[in-house]
Amino acid sequence: METRVYYGEYSLKHWIDLMLAGDIELPAYQRHFVWQERDIKRLIKSLKEKQFVQPVTIALYHVNKSKKNLILDGQQRLTSVLLTYLGYIPDRKKFLNGNIQERIMSNDDDSALDDGDNELINNPILWKFNELLLNDKNNKDDIIDRIKNDDRYIKLTDREFTDLSNDFFENTFIGFSYIIPESINKDEIQKVFSRLFRNINYFGMKLDFMDSRKSLYFQNSEMLNYFEGKTKNGQDVLCGIKIMENLQPYKIDFVRYLSILSQFVANDNNEKKVLVGYSSYSSRESYYSDYVSYVLGQGLDQQESRPEKFLGFNFYERFPGNSWQQKFEKLKKTLDKIKPHIELNEHGSFNTWIDADYWLFGLIYIILFKGQELIVDLTLRDGENQITLHEEIKNRIIEKKGEDKEYYAKNPNRLNNLRERLKESCEIYSKYVHQ
Repeated sequence: METRVYYGEYSLKHWIDLMLAGDIELPAYQRHFVWQERDIKRLIKSLKEKQFVQPVTIALYHVNKSKKNLILDGQQRLTSVLLTYLGYIPDRKKFLNGNIQERIMSNDDDSALDDGDNELINNPILWKFNELLLNDKNNKDDIIDRIKNDDRYIKLTDREFTDLSNDFFENTFIGFSYIIPESINKDEIQKVFSRLFRNINYFGMKLDFMDSRKSLYFQNSEMLNYFEGKTKNGQDVLCGIKIMENLQPYKIDFVRYLSILSQFVANDNNEKKVLVGYSSYSSRESYYSDYVSYVLGQGLDQQESRPEKFLGFNFYERFPGNSWQQKFEKLKKTLDKIKPHIELNEHGSFNTWIDADYWLFGLIYIILFKGQELIVDLTLRDGENQITLHEEIKNRIIEKKGEDKEYYAKNPNRLNNLRERLKESCEIYSKYVHQ
């Protein structure tokens, strides 16, 4: 069955009128609202600056005598425009879905759900814009009268929202594609919609986290090697050592170490102030991306959350005149000396993050962030015995993988475990430097 597709654009005010009149609506299976105030602010900024905003996709659902214009793609954008127009947003804590509520109520591990965990913040809430359309009075004033005293809604007070004029809504536009299936047969239309959703999610496939972050690197070509962990000549500062994940060897994400150590030194080596709000492993990609944005001087409003987290780290004071390039060379040469002592598998990889972090955190900290010279072969007295750097690192790794540490070994990226490795690795390496 063929479809006709029309293209155009509507003003923000026209989109709002369509939503309030019920002329466009969400299909029942659409996910709930995900965006938070920071995302809405970023959209409004893009619209004010006339930047490209992805068009909305609407489809006609015409079966028998029923006609509906369904929003197939663009719910978050259109809902955000409506909320900005009204000046209120739903309080996420009042509309959390049942699974998240259950996690909050039942979790007895204080560190498993850190304060403000992004996994909770970014989770869909049990709310859609049609919650505002409860009766025939769906104009702006009537809706505000209904929700202004409802504690489930929060008033938008940021100047980014309060300074918007009617002219902004009347003369700012978002494009659309309007799809009309040439049939009114329910089964045929459902097949068409199935293909539409597949095409939207396949041909319009989102970048994965790593690819999305890498697109930021290219905004400053001079910084590309910094984030990629490469010397001026393009050599891997980690000497090609990889990390095993899901039984496969992967390139180690150097930004992981850069971001964590940058926040660590910015907070006077207080490991407990590192990754606050990112206890969930799945939330940490936004932390790494925010670090890239921060170093590139993108502005705090370009970060996903907690934009103040890297404020104490001044890249240009830490690495004046691109001194990081010389330190990268030294880091590679030093790791070349240490590498023979590291137990790597047949893929040339660390077997776990426990191994990787004990060997790398302190090494990168001393050479890159402290600018000190590491004495790789130095022997120190440990009680009545003598010990070397590589022996001390190996002993600590063995200790963490011991039988009584089974929980630790199974949960190496649990926040407290990562912080412990960060602190201990840096402390160990700090004993083997030129005084």
